[in-house]
Amino acid sequence: MSLESILEKIGREAQAERERIIRESREKAEKLRSEAELEAQKQSAQLLKESAREAELEAHRLVTQARLQKRLRLLSLKKKLVDEVLDQAFDRQTESAVSLKRKVVLKEGIREETLDRETLKQELRPQLEGYIAELLKK
Repeated sequence: MSLESILEKIGREAQAERERIIRESREKAEKLRSEAELEAQKQSAQLLKESAREAELEAHRLVTQARLQKRLRLLSLKKKLVDEVLDQAFDRQTESAVSLKRKVVLKEGIREETLDRETLKQELRPQLEGYIAELLKK
């Protein structure tokens, strides 16, 4: 074998080795790209899932908050209604010049107390609120 044929053979082998290295590098790069793309899709799906869950929780929280606000407004209206009814009753009672009294039975005997407006309102409010609640349920 001549020197020229040996150099040609070495050149061909080097070219084949270079092409093999390039091919393997491209295959590795494609594999890495595919793996990265798959991982990105998984992360994207996970983020979408988490976002949907968070949105659902926020919607539930808003609905709960709206219901609470509605109940608080209704309670406030009921209290105003009870106060108005009691005030009207007291106004009528004041016009008739009859004072409201109650008898308190004690160990020492029976004592009569005059009921002031605020004390009577505090004692009657729970009963009236219950009565109004029952009427509203019907």
